[in-house]
Amino acid sequence: MLTRPSRTEVRRRLLDAAAEEFAERGFGAARLTEIARRAGFTKGAVYSNFDSKQDLFAELFADRSLELAGRVLAEIAGLDVGAAAGRGGETISAWLVGDPGWALLVLEFGVQAAREPAVAEAYLRERRSLRRQIEELIAERAAEWGIRVDARTTAITLMALISGLMLEHAVDPEQVDRRAVQAAVSGLFASALGRGQE
Repeated sequence: MLTRPSRTEVRRRLLDAAAEEFAERGFGAARLTEIARRAGFTKGAVYSNFDSKQDLFAELFADRSLELAGRVLAEIAGLDVGAAAGRGGETISAWLVGDPGWALLVLEFGVQAAREPAVAEAYLRERRSLRRQIEELIAERAAEWGIRVDARTTAITLMALISGLMLEHAVDPEQVDRRAVQAAVSGLFASALGRGQE
């Protein structure tokens, strides 16, 4: 007798299938029917778990972003401020350069959000949630190091920097390579955290 997959498993399979579909076709051309097929479900399964394609992509975006934040935290655990700035930049640059297709998807979603209210709602919800979580993580690390940091401004600046680096790398990967991305992100961390030590 076959067991019915749990809601968590269904959502996970749909998100994995969506990642493949979005990567191959882009956000605009991706089809929910194809995402359902890839996951082994009907289109109804998509709508019983997500309100729209925008919501599905927004959750996928949040998932990927939090996965990156977790990776950065794991890499900087136990390091001093200076070493953490360098390691954080290294981890983010490896992610950004290692998956340029994802970077383009995020940019595409952002551009559509600026033009379409339905997309903007899902985009803003996830971006604001991510910004709050990054702000909290920065504040927690700063407290552990005993330094004062403007966590909100640092979170906003970091997200803006990463978005800009995604575009620059996508257009000019030869010059805006992994080393350049790492230097930019590490420089931001070092500057923000260094001011807190003064």
